[in-house]
Amino acid sequence: MLDDTSRKLLRILDSHSYVPAIAELARKAGRKQWQIKKALKDLADKDHIDYDPNRHHELKVVLAWEIDPIIPQQTLKWWEHD
Repeated sequence: MLDDTSRKLLRILDSHSYVPAIAELARKAGRKQWQIKKALKDLADKDHIDYDPNRHHELKVVLAWEIDPIIPQQTLKWWEHD
């Protein structure tokens, strides 16, 4: 499961036709640059992106969604609530 920063960053990367710079990603995501770098590493470790920190401009989105999203087993209807 992706954390909030990684999920947000993945959506930003997937919606662009170019690879934004780290500073631009930080501004668009509302995060610090160190958080963006950590999220990029996490996304690469989980095979969502191909990423080499030394070649940031060559970043590629491989999988733009989560493989196993958490789905509630049972939904509680408002009229069944105690």
